[in-house]
This record gives sequence, C-alpha cells and structure tokens, in this order.
Amino acid sequence: MYTSDEKIKRLKDSLFGQILFTIFCTIFGLIYEKFSHEVYSFYMIYAFAIPLVLAILPYIVIIRRSDRMRIPGEITISIWNMAVATLTVGSLFKGVIEIYGTTNKLTAVYPIAGGVLAVAAVFTYFFHKERTEEETSQTA
Repeated sequence: MYTSDEKIKRLKDSLFGQILFTIFCTIFGLIYEKFSHEVYSFYMIYAFAIPLVLAILPYIVIIRRSDRMRIPGEITISIWNMAVATLTVGSLFKGVIEIYGTTNKLTAVYPIAGGVLAVAAVFTYFFHKERTEEETSQTA
C-alpha cells in the first residue's frame, strides 16, 4: 500500500510531531513547577523523557537504518504514538495529583492502557502484513 519512501516520510512526520510533543511537555512541566509553590513531582519533571526515549530516539534509529531495518507501517506508528501519548499524559496527570497533594486511583489506568497499546503496536509491527499496490488494485 505504501512504498518505502512514503513510509519514511510518515515516520519523519511522526518524529516531528513527537519532537513538538516533547517540547510542549517540557514547557508545561517547567511552567507548572514554577507555580507549584516549590512542591515538585518527578512524574511532572521527567514527563518529557517518555516521548524522547520511546518515540524520538527509536524513530531516528529506524530512519537512519531504514536500508537495514523493516520500516513500520502507518497502523504501527499510529498505535505506538497513542501508547507514548497515553504514558506521557498519565505521567503529567500523576505529577499534577502529587503536586496537589492527593491521590487518585485513575492514575493506575494510564500505564496499563499505554502498555496494552505498546504491545499492540509491537504485535502489528511483527505480524501485520500490509497490502501491496497489486493486492489493492485487484480488490478494487
């Protein structure tokens, strides 16, 4: 369905989005910590590290080694981005809750949902067979 060049372009677009998301998380954390009356949360401070480590670095490696590695398809990239976003938002939420000085049972949902999405992305990477141009034209 997609050529290698189109997959690389999709991956680069996703990389750019993850860079913006990481910058947003960094700025959000800095501003929130500034107005938190010297109450800090490591979940808030290091929330930017989740998209940095789980999305930006792997995408850079895949783009640089695209001649030797299998390039993930659109479904895999989308599910992986959802996993990274879920884990990051969960970290920010946990940070807000800690700074506020309370607890909430819903903070346990984010790592579980993010983990399920990550496993689904890995599953689609290894087991999802994308349709080729010929298969698509034959079914039309």
